[in-house]
Amino acid sequence: MPDKENETTRIHVYELRIGMCICRLEVGGEESAYMFYRFDIKTQADIQAIQSICDYVLIDNNWQKQAIPQQVKRKETVGFAASFEQVAQTYLETGNLIKNVMDDVRLGKPFSVKAVKEAAAQCVDKVLENSDAMLLLTQLKHRDQYTAQHSLNVCVLAILLGLELGLSGDDLKTLGLCALLHDIGKAKIPLEILNKPGRLEDDELEIMHKHTEFGRDILMSGPHIVPEAANVAYGHHEHLDGTGYPQGMEKNSLSHFSKIVTIVDAYDAITSDRVYQQGRPHLTALDILVRGMYTEFDAGFVMHFINCIGFYPQGNLVEFTNGEVGIVVEQNKNDKLKPKVLLILDERKTAAPERLLDLAFNSYDNNGMPYKIGKIVRAQDYDVNLDRFHHERKFTRSYEIVG
Repeated sequence: MPDKENETTRIHVYELRIGMCICRLEVGGEESAYMFYRFDIKTQADIQAIQSICDYVLIDNNWQKQAIPQQVKRKETVGFAASFEQVAQTYLETGNLIKNVMDDVRLGKPFSVKAVKEAAAQCVDKVLENSDAMLLLTQLKHRDQYTAQHSLNVCVLAILLGLELGLSGDDLKTLGLCALLHDIGKAKIPLEILNKPGRLEDDELEIMHKHTEFGRDILMSGPHIVPEAANVAYGHHEHLDGTGYPQGMEKNSLSHFSKIVTIVDAYDAITSDRVYQQGRPHLTALDILVRGMYTEFDAGFVMHFINCIGFYPQGNLVEFTNGEVGIVVEQNKNDKLKPKVLLILDERKTAAPERLLDLAFNSYDNNGMPYKIGKIVRAQDYDVNLDRFHHERKFTRSYEIVG
C-alpha cells in the first residue's frame, strides 16, 4: 500500500524485483526505525539475502528512476591474472608496514604517519584496480600473523564497503587509514594477554578492552594524524544500542567510518583462526552480522557489505551436496550464487583431478545430478593448504570448464 507522504510502498519480500530500491526493513514483525539512505537490488542474490532476513520491506516508489552513480569508478584493468602480482605485492608490503608500526609502538618509538597514509592510498588504488584480487587475499588467513594481517584485511574490506557506498576518493583514503590503524592500541596490551590461548579472565578482559583507549591516545598524540583515525580506534567496539565499549555510545554518537570498521572488523575476526578459537565459515559470519543488525551493526551497511563481498568469495572452500569439495576461484557478477569452482576433493574427501565448474551453466556429477553448493567449509577441516593454490597461481590460471 503506497504511503504518499513518504513516497514508499510496503511489499512482501517475494514481490522484490531487480532494480527496486529498499529504504526500510521490517525485522521481527516490527518496522525498523532505521531508514536506508538507499539499498538498490542489483542481483537475484540480493533478493534472496533480503528474503532470508525479513518478510516485508518498504520500497521507494520512484525505484524505476536511474540509480545514483558511485562517486568513484573502478579502473579498467587488463584482467585478474595480469594485475594480481602487483596487487599481491602491495598487500604484502602494507602488511609488513603495519607489523613494523605495531612493533615501534610497543617499543615506544614513533612511527611514520606519512608511510601509513601512503599505504592506505595504495590499498585504495589496488582495490579500484582489482577488487577481486584484494578480496581474495583477505581470505588467505595466517594465525601466526593475525594482528597485522587483521588490520590489513579490515582496511581492504572497509575500502570495498566504502566503494559500494559511493564514498569519494578522499574519503576512501581516510577510511583506509582509519582501518589500518584501528587496532593500534593492541600494541600496548601485554603479550601474555594478547596471545593467551585460553579464555581471558575478567581482569584480563578489562585490560584488553583498554586497547580502544590506548589507540585513541596514541593517535591523538602523534603529529599529522587525522582525527577520524583516533575516533575509529576509540569507537570500533561500540554498538548501535549502547551495549559496546569503552563508553557505551549509541548510534547517533558514532561516525560512519566507525560503523563501517565495526562491521568489517567483526567479519574478519569471526572468519580468522586466533590463538583461542578457530575461524568460522564465511556464511556463518554473514549470519552473525545479519542477526546483529539494529543492535550492534548498522543494518544498511551490513546489507551493502553482503552485496559487495558476495555469498561465495574467492578463496573459500565449498562442499557440494554430493560431498565433493572445491575452491571458489571466481565470482559470477551476474549471479553471486553461481561462482566458478575448482574441484579438488571427491566425495570421500580424497584428492581428485582438478577441474573447473562454472555453476552459471548446467554442470552434472558422475551420477548425472546437478552440482549444487551445500555449504562453505573451513580449509583446515579437510587439510587443504590454500596458500599452495595461491602460490601455484591456481586462482589466476585458465582451465577447461567441464559440464
